[in-house]
Amino acid sequence: MRTQDLEYFVALIKHMNFQKAAEECDVSQPTLSIQIKKLEEELGIPLLHRKGKGFSLSPIGLHLLPLIENILREVHNLHELAQRLRFQPVGVINIGVTPTLGSYIYEDLFSAFKEKFPDNEIKLHEVSEDNLLSMLGKGQLQLGLLIGPIDNDNFLEAQLYEEQFVLGVNNSHPLSQQEVIDLNELKKHKLIMTKSMPEHLNLEPGSEEILNHARSISNDLETIRYMVKHSDNVSFFPKLSTLGNDHNSIKYINIKDNNLSRRVFMMVREGDIMKEKYYSFGSDVGGRINARLNTL
Repeated sequence: MRTQDLEYFVALIKHMNFQKAAEECDVSQPTLSIQIKKLEEELGIPLLHRKGKGFSLSPIGLHLLPLIENILREVHNLHELAQRLRFQPVGVINIGVTPTLGSYIYEDLFSAFKEKFPDNEIKLHEVSEDNLLSMLGKGQLQLGLLIGPIDNDNFLEAQLYEEQFVLGVNNSHPLSQQEVIDLNELKKHKLIMTKSMPEHLNLEPGSEEILNHARSISNDLETIRYMVKHSDNVSFFPKLSTLGNDHNSIKYINIKDNNLSRRVFMMVREGDIMKEKYYSFGSDVGGRINARLNTL
């Protein structure tokens, strides 16, 4: 059954004239007449009483008219809702975030989310990179934020921001007197870092040997920070993670000719109809974070 045929019937009853109904529906009069007959055949009931060239609404047609009008309203509402859903998700939006990003970006993430998706609820999942991609692929997450690039054909990725690393030492460490440090100096000191950090550091060619004597302690950056505070260990910290931290306990030192950085990307499933909306959201998040980074 075509909703268009129902529209022809309602238009006919509205005007009680085949020609005027056909003009409203932008079809020829014979076409409208034929389609209404087909509708009656499909339903197996007469909607009209035909008398020569005239007609009247049958008792069954009179009974069904409100139902048909309601069906057309619901179809119209369905189309309107579908159009809105093309540009606005519904319900909960699940976002995966890798642990080393965590709380350092949550303020910007929540603020941008509230503006972009005022009618939605956000649910954050702090998961490893492998689990994040798996959950994203299964549809358990709508978005993923992680250090990249990933270059996976199943997902689309957009860079949100890039941040440099600084060196953190406690305030009693000999290096704490320096404002800038050369990477080669770190060969003489106890370098520790998270387990995932080596693969995320964009080291200059030839500088990889610096990591040879580094110890991987934990995948929690705050654990690393605690160890730096209370020992002679030193470590790299992304700049965002130094905001609001106790600078009375740790000295953060800039690195000479610093190309030591990490790039953070937003991942979306290939073919997600909300991708443009999510890209816009990611751009807002990246803009807020970059504004903070520019103050450092």
